[in-house]
Amino acid sequence: MKKLMLKAEEALLGAMLHRPEALASMRWIPPGTFSRPDYAALWQTLHSIDFSKVAKNDIPAAVTAAVAKIEEPGIRQTLTPSRLSVLANASVCPNPKTAPLYGGMVLEAAIHRAVEHAGEALRDTARQAEVDQALKALEQADRTGQRLAQLDAAWKTAPETVRNLLDTTPEQEVTPVPRTERARVDIQAEGETVASLLYEPRQLREVGPLQEKDFSHPQLAVAYRAMRTLDERHAPIDPLTVAWEAQRHPGPNLSDQVLAELQDAGMGGTAAYTAERVLHTAALDRLDAAGHDLRSYARHPALAPSALVGHAEQALEPVTADRERIRHAEREVELASADTEPALAGPATEPHAHEMEMDL
Repeated sequence: MKKLMLKAEEALLGAMLHRPEALASMRWIPPGTFSRPDYAALWQTLHSIDFSKVAKNDIPAAVTAAVAKIEEPGIRQTLTPSRLSVLANASVCPNPKTAPLYGGMVLEAAIHRAVEHAGEALRDTARQAEVDQALKALEQADRTGQRLAQLDAAWKTAPETVRNLLDTTPEQEVTPVPRTERARVDIQAEGETVASLLYEPRQLREVGPLQEKDFSHPQLAVAYRAMRTLDERHAPIDPLTVAWEAQRHPGPNLSDQVLAELQDAGMGGTAAYTAERVLHTAALDRLDAAGHDLRSYARHPALAPSALVGHAEQALEPVTADRERIRHAEREVELASADTEPALAGPATEPHAHEMEMDL
Protein backbone atom coordinates (compact mmCIF):
# COMPACT_ATOMS: atom_id res chain seq x y z
CA MET A 1 0.00 0.00 0.00
CA LYS A 2 2.89 2.37 0.75
CA LYS A 3 4.19 2.07 -2.80
CA LEU A 4 0.76 2.84 -4.25
CA MET A 5 0.41 5.75 -1.83
CA LEU A 6 3.62 7.36 -3.11
CA LYS A 7 2.50 6.80 -6.69
CA ALA A 8 -0.79 8.57 -5.96
CA GLU A 9 1.02 11.51 -4.36
CA GLU A 10 3.40 11.80 -7.31
CA ALA A 11 0.54 11.54 -9.81
CA LEU A 12 -1.29 14.36 -8.03
CA LEU A 13 1.78 16.60 -8.01
CA GLY A 14 2.46 15.77 -11.65
CA ALA A 15 -1.12 16.66 -12.57
CA MET A 16 -0.73 20.07 -10.93
CA LEU A 17 2.56 20.69 -12.74
CA HIS A 18 0.72 19.93 -16.00
CA ARG A 19 -2.43 21.86 -15.14
CA PRO A 20 -1.67 24.38 -12.36
CA GLU A 21 -4.91 26.19 -13.13
CA ALA A 22 -6.68 23.31 -11.34
CA LEU A 23 -4.94 24.07 -8.04
CA ALA A 24 -7.74 26.39 -6.90
CA SER A 25 -10.20 23.49 -6.92
CA MET A 26 -7.86 21.23 -4.94
CA ARG A 27 -7.60 23.21 -1.70
CA TRP A 28 -9.45 20.47 0.15
CA ILE A 29 -6.11 18.64 0.25
CA PRO A 30 -3.88 20.25 2.93
CA PRO A 31 -0.07 19.93 2.68
CA GLY A 32 -0.01 17.67 5.73
CA THR A 33 -1.87 15.05 3.73
CA PHE A 34 1.36 14.05 1.96
CA SER A 35 3.57 11.40 3.51
CA ARG A 36 6.86 13.01 2.50
CA PRO A 37 7.99 16.46 3.69
CA ASP A 38 9.36 17.40 0.25
CA TYR A 39 6.05 16.55 -1.42
CA ALA A 40 4.16 18.52 1.24
CA ALA A 41 6.49 21.48 0.69
CA LEU A 42 6.05 21.29 -3.08
CA TRP A 43 2.26 21.20 -2.71
CA GLN A 44 2.34 24.27 -0.50
CA THR A 45 4.73 26.01 -2.87
CA LEU A 46 2.52 25.36 -5.88
CA HIS A 47 -0.40 26.97 -4.08
CA SER A 48 1.73 30.05 -3.37
CA ILE A 49 2.27 30.79 -7.06
CA ASP A 50 -0.17 32.93 -9.04
CA PHE A 51 -0.21 30.89 -12.21
CA SER A 52 -2.68 33.25 -13.85
CA LYS A 53 0.31 35.52 -14.44
CA VAL A 54 2.59 32.74 -15.70
CA ALA A 55 2.75 31.72 -19.34
CA LYS A 56 2.44 28.00 -20.11
CA ASN A 57 6.05 27.73 -21.26
CA ASP A 58 7.29 29.56 -18.16
CA ILE A 59 5.66 27.19 -15.63
CA PRO A 60 8.79 25.04 -15.01
CA ALA A 61 10.94 28.13 -14.42
CA ALA A 62 8.32 29.67 -12.08
CA VAL A 63 8.10 26.50 -10.02
CA THR A 64 11.90 26.19 -9.86
CA ALA A 65 12.20 29.79 -8.68
CA ALA A 66 9.54 29.25 -6.00
CA VAL A 67 11.20 26.03 -4.79
CA ALA A 68 14.50 27.93 -4.43
CA LYS A 69 12.81 30.08 -1.75
CA ILE A 70 11.96 27.09 0.49
CA GLU A 71 13.82 27.58 3.76
CA GLU A 72 14.73 23.95 4.42
CA PRO A 73 17.91 23.21 2.41
CA GLY A 74 17.35 19.46 2.41
CA ILE A 75 13.97 19.89 0.73
CA ARG A 76 15.38 22.35 -1.80
CA GLN A 77 18.06 19.83 -2.73
CA THR A 78 15.43 17.13 -3.19
CA LEU A 79 13.14 19.17 -5.44
CA THR A 80 15.66 19.70 -8.22
CA PRO A 81 14.54 20.74 -11.73
CA SER A 82 15.21 17.19 -12.93
CA ARG A 83 13.07 15.78 -10.12
CA LEU A 84 10.24 18.15 -10.99
CA SER A 85 10.56 17.09 -14.61
CA VAL A 86 10.19 13.44 -13.59
CA LEU A 87 7.03 14.23 -11.63
CA ALA A 88 5.54 15.88 -14.70
CA ASN A 89 6.31 12.84 -16.83
CA ALA A 90 3.39 10.87 -18.26
CA SER A 91 4.70 7.65 -16.68
CA VAL A 92 4.22 9.25 -13.23
CA CYS A 93 0.97 11.09 -13.95
CA PRO A 94 -1.09 8.99 -16.39
CA ASN A 95 -3.84 11.58 -16.82
CA PRO A 96 -3.64 15.13 -15.37
CA LYS A 97 -7.42 15.50 -15.65
CA THR A 98 -7.82 12.70 -13.10
CA ALA A 99 -6.26 14.91 -10.41
CA PRO A 100 -9.36 14.99 -8.12
CA LEU A 101 -9.39 11.19 -7.96
CA TYR A 102 -5.64 11.12 -7.30
CA GLY A 103 -6.27 13.66 -4.56
CA GLY A 104 -8.93 11.46 -3.00
CA MET A 105 -6.51 8.55 -3.01
CA VAL A 106 -3.87 10.69 -1.31
CA LEU A 107 -6.37 11.82 1.34
CA GLU A 108 -7.55 8.26 1.92
CA ALA A 109 -3.98 7.10 2.48
CA ALA A 110 -3.41 9.97 4.92
CA ILE A 111 -6.49 8.94 6.92
CA HIS A 112 -5.17 5.38 7.13
CA ARG A 113 -1.82 6.69 8.40
CA ALA A 114 -3.52 8.92 10.97
CA VAL A 115 -5.64 6.07 12.34
CA GLU A 116 -2.59 3.81 12.53
CA HIS A 117 -0.66 6.51 14.41
CA ALA A 118 -3.58 7.00 16.81
CA GLY A 119 -3.64 3.25 17.50
CA GLU A 120 0.08 3.16 18.22
CA ALA A 121 -0.27 6.12 20.60
CA LEU A 122 -3.04 4.34 22.51
CA ARG A 123 -0.90 1.23 22.87
CA ASP A 124 2.06 3.23 24.15
CA THR A 125 -0.13 4.91 26.75
CA ALA A 126 -1.75 1.63 27.82
CA ARG A 127 1.61 -0.05 28.36
CA GLN A 128 3.35 2.83 30.12
CA ALA A 129 0.61 4.15 32.43
CA GLU A 130 0.61 3.33 36.13
CA VAL A 131 -2.41 1.36 37.31
CA ASP A 132 -3.58 4.17 39.60
CA GLN A 133 -3.46 6.53 36.62
CA ALA A 134 -5.79 4.41 34.50
CA LEU A 135 -8.56 7.00 34.29
CA LYS A 136 -6.16 9.65 32.99
CA ALA A 137 -4.80 7.16 30.45
CA LEU A 138 -8.31 6.30 29.26
CA GLU A 139 -8.95 9.97 28.55
CA GLN A 140 -6.66 9.62 25.54
CA ALA A 141 -9.43 7.58 23.94
CA ASP A 142 -11.56 10.75 24.05
CA ARG A 143 -8.88 12.63 22.14
CA THR A 144 -8.63 9.77 19.68
CA GLY A 145 -12.38 9.91 19.14
CA GLN A 146 -12.11 13.64 18.45
CA ARG A 147 -9.31 12.94 15.98
CA LEU A 148 -11.48 10.37 14.20
CA ALA A 149 -14.24 12.95 13.92
CA GLN A 150 -11.75 15.38 12.37
CA LEU A 151 -10.64 12.77 9.85
CA ASP A 152 -14.24 12.03 8.93
CA ALA A 153 -14.88 15.76 8.46
CA ALA A 154 -11.76 16.08 6.31
CA TRP A 155 -12.95 13.24 4.10
CA LYS A 156 -16.33 14.92 3.66
CA THR A 157 -14.61 18.00 2.22
CA ALA A 158 -13.60 15.94 -0.80
CA PRO A 159 -15.87 16.33 -3.85
CA GLU A 160 -18.88 14.03 -3.73
CA THR A 161 -17.93 12.42 -7.04
CA VAL A 162 -14.55 11.46 -5.58
CA ARG A 163 -16.09 10.05 -2.41
CA ASN A 164 -18.60 8.05 -4.41
CA LEU A 165 -15.79 6.45 -6.38
CA LEU A 166 -13.55 5.65 -3.42
CA ASP A 167 -15.87 5.14 -0.44
CA THR A 168 -16.83 1.60 -1.36
CA THR A 169 -18.10 -1.15 0.93
CA PRO A 170 -15.72 -4.11 1.52
CA GLU A 171 -16.77 -7.30 -0.25
CA GLN A 172 -16.02 -9.30 2.89
CA GLU A 173 -16.27 -8.48 6.57
CA VAL A 174 -13.07 -6.95 7.89
CA THR A 175 -11.90 -8.07 11.33
CA PRO A 176 -8.74 -7.04 13.16
CA VAL A 177 -5.81 -9.40 13.50
CA PRO A 178 -6.01 -10.96 17.00
CA ARG A 179 -3.48 -9.87 19.61
CA THR A 180 -0.89 -12.52 20.45
CA GLU A 181 -0.78 -11.58 24.14
CA ARG A 182 -2.30 -9.28 26.73
CA ALA A 183 -0.50 -6.04 27.50
CA ARG A 184 -1.55 -5.73 31.16
CA VAL A 185 -2.43 -8.41 33.69
CA ASP A 186 -2.39 -8.68 37.50
CA ILE A 187 -3.13 -12.27 38.51
CA GLN A 188 -2.10 -11.47 42.08
CA ALA A 189 -4.81 -8.82 42.47
CA GLU A 190 -7.37 -11.05 40.77
CA GLY A 191 -6.66 -13.94 43.14
CA GLU A 192 -6.67 -11.73 46.21
CA THR A 193 -9.98 -10.19 45.20
CA VAL A 194 -11.78 -13.50 44.75
CA ALA A 195 -10.20 -14.98 47.88
CA SER A 196 -11.24 -11.99 49.99
CA LEU A 197 -14.80 -12.12 48.62
CA LEU A 198 -15.01 -15.83 49.33
CA TYR A 199 -13.78 -15.21 52.88
CA GLU A 200 -16.15 -12.26 53.44
CA PRO A 201 -18.95 -12.29 50.80
CA ARG A 202 -20.59 -9.12 52.13
CA GLN A 203 -17.79 -7.23 50.36
CA LEU A 204 -19.53 -7.92 47.04
CA ARG A 205 -21.50 -4.71 47.55
CA GLU A 206 -18.16 -2.83 47.61
CA VAL A 207 -16.89 -4.12 44.25
CA GLY A 208 -19.97 -3.32 42.17
CA PRO A 209 -18.13 -1.92 39.11
CA LEU A 210 -16.04 -5.08 38.78
CA GLN A 211 -17.20 -7.43 36.02
CA GLU A 212 -16.34 -10.98 35.05
CA LYS A 213 -14.60 -9.77 31.86
CA ASP A 214 -12.08 -7.85 33.99
CA PHE A 215 -10.43 -11.10 35.04
CA SER A 216 -7.70 -12.53 32.84
CA HIS A 217 -7.56 -15.82 34.77
CA PRO A 218 -10.51 -17.88 33.43
CA GLN A 219 -11.12 -19.86 36.64
CA LEU A 220 -11.12 -16.73 38.77
CA ALA A 221 -13.59 -15.18 36.35
CA VAL A 222 -15.86 -18.22 36.75
CA ALA A 223 -15.59 -18.08 40.55
CA TYR A 224 -16.43 -14.39 40.61
CA ARG A 225 -19.42 -14.88 38.31
CA ALA A 226 -20.68 -17.72 40.52
CA MET A 227 -20.46 -15.55 43.63
CA ARG A 228 -22.29 -12.74 41.88
CA THR A 229 -25.06 -15.11 40.84
CA LEU A 230 -25.42 -16.53 44.34
CA ASP A 231 -25.47 -13.04 45.84
CA GLU A 232 -28.24 -11.95 43.47
CA ARG A 233 -30.29 -14.94 44.66
CA HIS A 234 -29.50 -14.16 48.33
CA ALA A 235 -28.01 -17.64 48.55
CA PRO A 236 -25.22 -18.66 50.94
CA ILE A 237 -21.72 -18.19 49.58
CA ASP A 238 -19.02 -20.65 50.61
CA PRO A 239 -16.45 -22.75 48.74
CA LEU A 240 -18.91 -25.58 48.09
CA THR A 241 -21.82 -23.43 46.88
CA VAL A 242 -19.46 -21.42 44.66
CA ALA A 243 -17.99 -24.57 43.11
CA TRP A 244 -21.48 -25.99 42.57
CA GLU A 245 -22.76 -22.80 40.93
CA ALA A 246 -19.61 -22.39 38.83
CA GLN A 247 -20.20 -25.69 37.04
CA ARG A 248 -23.51 -24.37 35.70
CA HIS A 249 -21.85 -21.60 33.72
CA PRO A 250 -19.90 -21.88 30.46
CA GLY A 251 -16.16 -21.78 30.81
CA PRO A 252 -13.54 -23.85 32.61
CA ASN A 253 -14.34 -25.87 35.70
CA LEU A 254 -13.21 -24.41 39.01
CA SER A 255 -10.42 -26.82 39.98
CA ASP A 256 -9.90 -28.14 43.51
CA GLN A 257 -6.40 -26.65 43.52
CA VAL A 258 -7.57 -23.11 42.71
CA LEU A 259 -10.44 -23.39 45.18
CA ALA A 260 -8.05 -24.55 47.92
CA GLU A 261 -5.68 -21.66 47.20
CA LEU A 262 -8.58 -19.22 47.44
CA GLN A 263 -9.65 -20.69 50.80
CA ASP A 264 -6.11 -20.55 52.20
CA ALA A 265 -5.43 -16.97 51.07
CA GLY A 266 -8.74 -15.41 52.06
CA MET A 267 -8.60 -12.23 54.09
CA GLY A 268 -11.47 -9.91 54.83
CA GLY A 269 -11.61 -6.20 54.14
CA THR A 270 -9.28 -6.09 51.15
CA ALA A 271 -11.60 -6.76 48.20
CA ALA A 272 -12.39 -3.12 47.39
CA TYR A 273 -8.69 -2.24 47.12
CA THR A 274 -7.63 -5.22 45.02
CA ALA A 275 -10.79 -5.13 42.88
CA GLU A 276 -9.94 -1.56 41.89
CA ARG A 277 -6.52 -2.77 40.71
CA VAL A 278 -8.17 -5.56 38.72
CA LEU A 279 -10.56 -3.12 37.06
CA HIS A 280 -7.88 -0.55 36.25
CA THR A 281 -5.50 -3.19 34.91
CA ALA A 282 -8.22 -4.65 32.70
CA ALA A 283 -9.17 -1.17 31.45
CA LEU A 284 -5.57 -0.45 30.47
CA ASP A 285 -5.41 -3.78 28.68
CA ARG A 286 -8.59 -2.98 26.74
CA LEU A 287 -7.05 0.39 25.85
CA ASP A 288 -4.14 -1.53 24.38
CA ALA A 289 -6.58 -3.82 22.57
CA ALA A 290 -8.37 -0.82 21.08
CA GLY A 291 -5.06 0.60 19.88
CA HIS A 292 -4.17 -2.75 18.38
CA ASP A 293 -7.49 -2.89 16.52
CA LEU A 294 -7.12 0.67 15.21
CA ARG A 295 -3.69 -0.16 13.84
CA SER A 296 -4.95 -3.40 12.34
CA TYR A 297 -7.91 -1.71 10.63
CA ALA A 298 -5.68 1.10 9.34
CA ARG A 299 -3.43 -1.42 7.63
CA HIS A 300 -6.35 -3.06 5.81
CA PRO A 301 -6.64 -1.63 2.27
CA ALA A 302 -10.21 -2.88 1.85
CA LEU A 303 -11.50 -0.27 4.31
CA ALA A 304 -12.38 3.00 2.62
CA PRO A 305 -12.24 6.16 4.79
CA SER A 306 -15.82 6.13 6.09
CA ALA A 307 -15.68 2.43 6.94
CA LEU A 308 -12.25 2.79 8.54
CA VAL A 309 -13.42 5.61 10.80
CA GLY A 310 -16.57 3.65 11.68
CA HIS A 311 -14.60 0.53 12.61
CA ALA A 312 -12.15 2.60 14.64
CA GLU A 313 -14.97 4.28 16.57
CA GLN A 314 -16.46 0.88 17.41
CA ALA A 315 -13.07 -0.32 18.65
CA LEU A 316 -13.04 2.56 21.15
CA GLU A 317 -16.46 1.77 22.63
CA PRO A 318 -15.20 -0.69 25.31
CA VAL A 319 -12.69 1.92 26.47
CA THR A 320 -15.41 4.54 26.75
CA ALA A 321 -17.49 2.10 28.83
CA ASP A 322 -14.51 1.41 31.12
CA ARG A 323 -13.91 5.11 31.63
CA GLU A 324 -17.52 5.62 32.71
CA ARG A 325 -17.36 2.64 35.09
CA ILE A 326 -14.23 3.99 36.77
CA ARG A 327 -15.66 7.51 36.99
CA HIS A 328 -18.87 6.15 38.51
CA ALA A 329 -16.90 4.10 41.04
CA GLU A 330 -14.83 7.12 42.06
CA ARG A 331 -17.95 9.25 42.49
CA GLU A 332 -19.47 6.61 44.75
CA VAL A 333 -16.32 6.53 46.88
CA GLU A 334 -16.38 10.33 47.18
CA LEU A 335 -20.05 10.30 48.22
CA ALA A 336 -19.44 7.54 50.75
CA SER A 337 -16.49 9.45 52.20
CA ALA A 338 -18.59 12.61 52.51
CA ASP A 339 -21.25 10.72 54.48
CA THR A 340 -18.79 9.08 56.88
CA GLU A 341 -17.41 10.68 60.00
CA PRO A 342 -13.57 10.75 60.05
CA ALA A 343 -12.23 7.84 62.07
CA LEU A 344 -9.42 7.97 64.59
CA ALA A 345 -6.05 6.97 63.25
CA GLY A 346 -5.25 3.36 63.97
CA PRO A 347 -2.19 1.16 63.56
CA ALA A 348 -0.90 0.79 60.00
CA THR A 349 -2.01 -2.40 58.29
CA GLU A 350 -1.06 -4.02 55.03
CA PRO A 351 -3.76 -3.05 52.48
CA HIS A 352 -3.79 -6.34 50.62
CA ALA A 353 -4.13 -10.03 51.30
CA HIS A 354 -1.45 -12.71 51.46
CA GLU A 355 0.34 -13.42 48.23
CA MET A 356 -1.10 -16.14 46.04
CA GLU A 357 0.14 -18.15 43.09
CA MET A 358 -2.46 -18.95 40.50
CA ASP A 359 -1.89 -21.45 37.70
CA LEU A 360 -2.82 -20.08 34.30
